[in-house]
Amino acid sequence: MTLHTPTAPLSTGQADQSACVPASLGSPAPARQPALRPRVVTILGLEHSGTTLLARMLGTHPDAVAIGGLKNFASFVQHRKRCSCGGDPDSCAFWLPVLDHLRKDGLDPADLATALSGRRTTPVPARQAAGQLIAAIAAASGAAVIVDASRDPEWSQLLRPLAGIEVVPVHIFKSPLAQAASAKRKERSVYGELAKYISRSRACRAETRRATAAVTLAHEDLCATPGPLIARIMDRLGLDPDPRQVADWGSRPLHMLGGNRMRRSTSSDIQSDRGWSGILSPLEVTLVRIAGGAAYAANQRQSQR
Repeated sequence: MTLHTPTAPLSTGQADQSACVPASLGSPAPARQPALRPRVVTILGLEHSGTTLLARMLGTHPDAVAIGGLKNFASFVQHRKRCSCGGDPDSCAFWLPVLDHLRKDGLDPADLATALSGRRTTPVPARQAAGQLIAAIAAASGAAVIVDASRDPEWSQLLRPLAGIEVVPVHIFKSPLAQAASAKRKERSVYGELAKYISRSRACRAETRRATAAVTLAHEDLCATPGPLIARIMDRLGLDPDPRQVADWGSRPLHMLGGNRMRRSTSSDIQSDRGWSGILSPLEVTLVRIAGGAAYAANQRQSQR
């Protein structure tokens, strides 16, 4: 597998995308043999902050696979959730070989699911189970990069100490106004979402600072200039970007556990979330700006590193 040395981060400014896309984005990247040490991209953020979109774009690379969230593995194995393809553990074309690989290694997927569910009280067996599951996914799929969109930094923290993988956290965030509006659309508390925005932003920034390779990006920047930002993340992974990650990510067969309705979309359009002004009341706008402004500014500063 041909790797290259990561370079300095690209700017996340609003420059013209065609002028910023690297020459390597002009033709599809050739398929590579899986790495001996698979990389796991842990996408961090909140619900409806662009995590599913980013997972799909990264997973479109021929050397990558987007699995949804490890946090949903137990629900899938227990037949409480289906894969995005509609399949269950007995029929999904992607997950069935993964489960078979586990069984061939003498591992019971149900036991791994139980261990993962107990990660907060018994982290050591949960970490071991996560490592075994990642190894089975890499072996069954041949992917060098596994994209997990569990969102909570605790999953990145669970994986990071494992010797057999390399964890690359990627934090994606919206403005507090856009995040609050997304919550209100879903009939969730605006102020509860604001509190979570502040605490999750802090946790995500801390996790990306701990990593040797990490990326922080704003959802609005991904929508405005997707090419440079996808190239920046792939650079952290030591891989050339593939043009389909920006132009045709919606057409790839998908096998994600969890995620919002975007996981079922076949469109490759990217739309910025600018509709908050018609959803939030003037009082909500004022309070969200005041309370969430510091967290947003800190996220933006980290995105420039």
